[in-house]
Parts: sequence; structure tokens; C-alpha cells
Amino acid sequence: MPIPKSGLAVILVAALAISTGATIATAQQAGPGAGQPAGQEAAPLPTMPPTGGVGPVSAQPAPLTEAQKAAIARSVREANRKVTVPPGVQVRVGAELPPSMELYMLPDPTLATIPEAKPYKYTVVEDRVLLVDPTTMKVVEVLPR
Repeated sequence: MPIPKSGLAVILVAALAISTGATIATAQQAGPGAGQPAGQEAAPLPTMPPTGGVGPVSAQPAPLTEAQKAAIARSVREANRKVTVPPGVQVRVGAELPPSMELYMLPDPTLATIPEAKPYKYTVVEDRVLLVDPTTMKVVEVLPR
């Protein structure tokens, strides 16, 4: 008696699941040195390159040209955001801002033309634009407003 098409599909899916499970189980059981002659360790697997995302940014100044810095300062000035600054905030590269300090995204047109600035947010202190690493709250660049 022939197997109906739907039954054949079920059998194929089950066979695929079983074979995939066996492959995964084999891969999980194979530890370091598996398949190597006794006394020899397997070569370490190469590390994979990062897959993206936003990680910590260096506390070094942003790799921005003077023209890019001027464009960022101009766009922030045009945004004219009112910023409340807590007392004791230092205006210098490497200074750590208080966690309560609100940071702002750079304007979209600026980020579109200066992709190097994407990891940073900004705030304004003493009429200067501070580019800040939002993961560490450290100032990475001080620009005149």
C-alpha cells in the first residue's frame, strides 16, 4: 500500500530531526582532543570576529577630523537642547560623568554623514559639547559649542 504524501512528509521530517539530533549529540560529546591520537591536543578553534553591536568604546579621543568636530558642534547648536548639569561636572577628556546625567543622541543627519560618531552620545556643559561613551559615562571629546 503506498504512503500518502502527508505521511511521507512526516517521515522525512522525523528522519531529518533524528539525524540532526544525532549530529548535535555527537558534536556535544566530542571534547578537546576528540579524534586525536593519544597524548595530542586538538588545535584550538579560531576565534570568530565580532558580530556587531555596541560594545565599550575606548576612552581615547574619537577619531574625528576637525571638520567633523565642527559639524557635530554646529548640529548640536542647531538642536538647541536645554541641558541641566549637576554640580561638579568636569569638562575634560577622560572625566567620568555622573550616572544621573542625561545624554542625548546626536542628530540623525549628523550620524548619517559622520558614522564615526555613532557610538557616542552628547551633553552640553559650560557652553561646550561633550561627546560621551554611554557605556562608561566617560568624556571622549570636548568640542566648542
